[in-house]
Amino acid sequence: MQRVFIAVLFCVMSCSINDADGAKGNAQRAEACKSRKDLAGECYKVRGRLRAYTSNPACRIWPVGTTHLLGVEDPDALPSNIACGEGFEVYADFLICPLTVPRQSGLQMVCVASASNLRASEVKRDSGR
Repeated sequence: MQRVFIAVLFCVMSCSINDADGAKGNAQRAEACKSRKDLAGECYKVRGRLRAYTSNPACRIWPVGTTHLLGVEDPDALPSNIACGEGFEVYADFLICPLTVPRQSGLQMVCVASASNLRASEVKRDSGR
């Protein structure tokens, strides 16, 4: 498990740094997210934690300091410098664009235009629960 986590952490933190096409791809993904016709509002920055869940949507962002969750519509369209997967979480400054209006209960769906100031860590599971 630790070797898998280290490999994932290495990729999350460095895959796009060494890849010139990765930066170009990230710019295209960001523009595709920000220019969607179905946006429900302006894009905004939020410090949050990206983590995989077992129900839909599978990838969610928890904005730090809130009780809300944001559902990532298409995890395959995430910027190449982050990943959403089992066993780890990523804290970052996200530029997100809302696809649905915020509600008191339920998830607000978003697309992720960019992520910076990344910090990945292993998800510690409670034993015996």
